[in-house]
Amino acid sequence: MARQVHDFDALYAADDPPPWEIGRPQPALLALVRRSVLADPVLDVGCGTGVLALAVARAGHQVVGVDAAPHAISRARERVAGAILDAGEVRFEVADARRLDRLDLRPRTVLDSGLLHTLDDDGRAAYVAGLEAICPPDALVAVLAMSVDAGLGWGTTADRLRAAFGGTAWSSAAVSDAEIAARTAGEELHLPALLLTTRRA
Repeated sequence: MARQVHDFDALYAADDPPPWEIGRPQPALLALVRRSVLADPVLDVGCGTGVLALAVARAGHQVVGVDAAPHAISRARERVAGAILDAGEVRFEVADARRLDRLDLRPRTVLDSGLLHTLDDDGRAAYVAGLEAICPPDALVAVLAMSVDAGLGWGTTADRLRAAFGGTAWSSAAVSDAEIAARTAGEELHLPALLLTTRRA
């Protein structure tokens, strides 16, 4: 299924936020964060303006958020400037998810809130290979991705998600139905999505 192509930096630079920026973390990932024991450091890959990373940091974790869009990272840093984090820490960096091996980081938890489904086949393969390179054994990876069932003409399937993490580098992969919240024309939508969780073998 064809991916959706955007100039993400231009979308973040616009006056109106992109549809997936709803002012709070995606509920499906926030629920996973609340019911899971997360190990630090946490990598929020494709972090956008940092709402999920900040929520995880407020829970006491050490978080690094990365995004390829400089305007998104600038807004994320503005959020941090006024945040009270208690024991947690968060920092944001401009980085390409297809080149994660360049990060000076060994994340024990990785959260992906709608990044993987934006990548083409080569980009997805490079992204997963980068995760393999930087994640230590037993690191948790959670990916929230739009389902083709949303009827947008793009998205992914459970089989494609499992296949992306189907190599010997990954274990205990599970895919469940979820939703992605989006806001457009003042209306909040809840679109069919998939949530994959797996661990580095």
